[in-house]
Amino acid sequence: MNSLTAIKYVTEGLIVCIVLAFVLLLVLRPKPASKKALAQKGILSPEHELYAPYKREDQYGLLGAEPQLMLEYARLAVLGVTLVPLKFMGAFLSVLTVNLMCRVALLLPGRELQAHVIAGVGKILCRFCLLCNGFMDVKWIIDRPNELPKGVEPAVIVSNHVSYMDILVHMEHSFPSFVARGNTRDMPLLGLISKHLQCIYVDRDFKKGDVTGVSGQVKDRVEQAAAGKLESITRPLLLFPEGTTSNGKYMLPFKTGAFLAGAPVQPVILKYGPDRISPAWDSVTALWHVFLLLANPFHSVTARQLPIYYPSEEEKKDAKLYAANVRELLLREGGMKPSESTLADCRAYISMLQGKQPGPKSQAYKALHPAESNGVVPEGEHGTRKGVPSGVKKEA
Repeated sequence: MNSLTAIKYVTEGLIVCIVLAFVLLLVLRPKPASKKALAQKGILSPEHELYAPYKREDQYGLLGAEPQLMLEYARLAVLGVTLVPLKFMGAFLSVLTVNLMCRVALLLPGRELQAHVIAGVGKILCRFCLLCNGFMDVKWIIDRPNELPKGVEPAVIVSNHVSYMDILVHMEHSFPSFVARGNTRDMPLLGLISKHLQCIYVDRDFKKGDVTGVSGQVKDRVEQAAAGKLESITRPLLLFPEGTTSNGKYMLPFKTGAFLAGAPVQPVILKYGPDRISPAWDSVTALWHVFLLLANPFHSVTARQLPIYYPSEEEKKDAKLYAANVRELLLREGGMKPSESTLADCRAYISMLQGKQPGPKSQAYKALHPAESNGVVPEGEHGTRKGVPSGVKKEA
């Protein structure tokens, strides 16, 4: 009788939680794209080719806010109460275990043994974390697998950038270091892991002396690795030359940081399988995207490791040429389309979908304010207020 009563209470509690989750989903779901924005023409239209790399083509559509049938919200509510907590706890425990492993490994004799243990166990735990996020099918296709001597890692890996899951996909394979945001080093759990990976830290929006410093750090790291001057325990460096994510069907312009040293690079192409929710981050808010990713049980990704790219003498002297040629290789082998869109255009696209003004660094803003883009500041009633660009309303 006690068991039946317990089952009854658990069932009733579960039903109540699912109903509450259903109501919360209806209340807290993202707002659809602005109708005014969708009616715009030219470069202000979300359909403009400039924003094609950020257009979502999965079930949840623009901003992840495409209206769904009530049955879909009910499905999300059920999975949100049952599956999501389990997957989240599994992913959290895997990260926690990597953090604890980094601490325990310091007790082992010798830095080389410590590094090998951290990398070896870290790859396994990262694979488990991918499983917890629903990535049951993770394939690595390696062109010319015998090209490198056994145990030798490439100095620098360059990859297209689609999702925050890209990091885990690479970590379960080669456990590389990478360029991370400056606040990563201070984050709970992840901070210690990033330090053991010897990550290079950067604030992407900081435009003073730090940018050159980061490019210099990347160049020095690659040069030393190529010359064999780094310790054997140093992890390969993973770089995303696009500088931001796209929807995986396009490739953005490459920054030159990975190519400044003129050293060989290891190209990798990531392709995520079709799904109800695209792992591409692009225009969806982080919390909503993580929920949708966890609430949908199965995902897949294929990583193709191309042969090492050895630059020509011309490419060694010209980082822009080197970057452009590697980009052409990835475009050709990955079947992606080129785009000249930038991070500023991505942010402008999201702002316009939300009914806001595009940012001043975007091509949309420059098209709206040609005088400012030419260095001419309008005066009088059409001029600027202190600290507020012309044509942009000051936020309340």
